[in-house]
Amino acid sequence: MTTTDSDAGRRRHAGDDGTEGGQSEHGDVAEGRSNLLEEYRQRAARDGDDAGRRTDRGDDVDESIVVDFIANFVAGGNAAFDPVKGRVLMSERRLVLATSSTKTTVPIASIFDIAVGQVPPEVEEFFDYTVMVGYVENDRRKTTVIGGDRETIEKFSLLLFRAVLNGSVALITHPAKVGGRVMDTPERKSGLHLDYESVWFRGGDVAAAADGPVSIDLASVVFFEVIERGGGGADGTHLVLSVQHVDDGQTVTSEITMASRRKMNILGRYLRLIYHWIESDVRDIDVEEHELEVLVGLYSTSEGIDLASLLDVDEAELGVRLESLHEDGLITDEERPVELTPQGRFIVNEEFEDINV
Repeated sequence: MTTTDSDAGRRRHAGDDGTEGGQSEHGDVAEGRSNLLEEYRQRAARDGDDAGRRTDRGDDVDESIVVDFIANFVAGGNAAFDPVKGRVLMSERRLVLATSSTKTTVPIASIFDIAVGQVPPEVEEFFDYTVMVGYVENDRRKTTVIGGDRETIEKFSLLLFRAVLNGSVALITHPAKVGGRVMDTPERKSGLHLDYESVWFRGGDVAAAADGPVSIDLASVVFFEVIERGGGGADGTHLVLSVQHVDDGQTVTSEITMASRRKMNILGRYLRLIYHWIESDVRDIDVEEHELEVLVGLYSTSEGIDLASLLDVDEAELGVRLESLHEDGLITDEERPVELTPQGRFIVNEEFEDINV
């Protein structure tokens, strides 16, 4: 059994997404990301209810456009690396980069890699923030680089990940381990669905299970790696994405595999990206012990519990703590009822992991 090191990530050491290490994104970037992720959540909830605009195609099949914006890009691995300005359009089936004189079409099914924030040296003088899209055309691997402002590229990237991965068939073993104890949990077939805050497994064998759909809260991830195991595949091996995460105060390991190595690679990219975003948003937040108590209390108790009495503080003091946590983006509001944001859950789950260790 071997581990693909480039696909591993650990709390406090994840960051294999090409972003500048050590630089905090908390502040304007985090606030902007919060807004775009709220839009992403709303779009995910709609699940395509809006008909949208239609692509300009020559056949009888219409496609809803989910992305349409102006950007600079280098399309199709252009050896000259001369960025051009044009429209970026995407449906559920294809990505189109169009100028007044050219059009590059990338079938979604041909995409094998998505790398956000990595600016290739050849084009770094032209772009501040990019997404690189690797795809196959006529058995040749090509790369397209799309650049723009950070918020637009991040929003587009989330939708691109969804287009590539949503609805994919996956095998999920959950839980494969609880703590260090190996569980006798059967592997179940399901459909994979991405949300910003979680990865969901619904339908198939999972739908018939007594516990219902399985979800992995991305703010609770402690460690993940892609492991190559014997059995299956043309070369006698298959890839398994092993994800350790905190669930109800316990460290749980879930294992995911898909027949497509291409999609396994992209799912690993998605986990690393979201992990890094959440971690970077809390990197410079100093949570005092009394504020951490509030976070843990909100995480661990139901809505009707008197949190002030539980923490042995008066309502005024609790209000001050809630206001501070809301200002830091760790809870959704400064007045109850409130929920923890992904960043808030990240901090609480990190505390649970420290206790478990």
